[in-house]
Amino acid sequence: VVDACQGRFSLDELKGWLEQDSIVLFTASKFYQAPPFCGAVIVPKAIAEKLKNSPPPGPKDMFSETGLGAFVTDKEVPECMESWKPLLKKDNANNIGLALRWEAGLAAMEALSNTADDKRVKAVDDWAVEVRDFASAQPELDPCYVERSIVSLRLVNGDGWLNMEQLRDVYRWVSLDLSSHLPNEDIDIISTRCFIGQPVDVSESHAILRIALGADSLESYIQDRDTTIREDQITVQKLAAIARNFETLKQSGI
Repeated sequence: VVDACQGRFSLDELKGWLEQDSIVLFTASKFYQAPPFCGAVIVPKAIAEKLKNSPPPGPKDMFSETGLGAFVTDKEVPECMESWKPLLKKDNANNIGLALRWEAGLAAMEALSNTADDKRVKAVDDWAVEVRDFASAQPELDPCYVERSIVSLRLVNGDGWLNMEQLRDVYRWVSLDLSSHLPNEDIDIISTRCFIGQPVDVSESHAILRIALGADSLESYIQDRDTTIREDQITVQKLAAIARNFETLKQSGI
């Protein structure tokens, strides 16, 4: 099983996983920015054939309202699992929410569909290098992990790093206009409302914040690199300013 739920993979990688008979877990709610709970399971052809020619697994209780039946109906099951459908049948239930969430995900996929896969991969790589370099130039930031279209940052706190609780404050502050609280900083930077990935607690010594490239941002980067990367540069500079002035902001009660 390949956990590709972030959606940050190339078509060549997806084909390779399916060719090696790996089941691929996928969601459109990460990179493609659809609403949460927009998931799918991509089943390779060989396994689909086995499912098609096999009875449903037991025990039958797994299909009840306390099992799969709590969140899957016969309408979400593919043709290769036809034998499962009577056990999940719900004539009076239609998962309209899931359909609408996938409409949002498909819109983002279609927007990028005319861009060649190799061009998309190169754009992601170029973006990650630029954002990493912006962060490296700030003494208050450390781009400790760069994974495809996600740049993870540690923020300096004295001789160590800001922890999870502190980064929750940073995550909130970066989305606010801070110009009245930090008059000595560049007003164009600290007044800009920036939106980033939520903090993640990765070790006892530090937590991280993430700057991630979504489908709409990638499309913008390909079409207008300078404007798009300037937005990310401002985000990096604002995070550095917040780290420099963490105690001031904390004491302000904002």
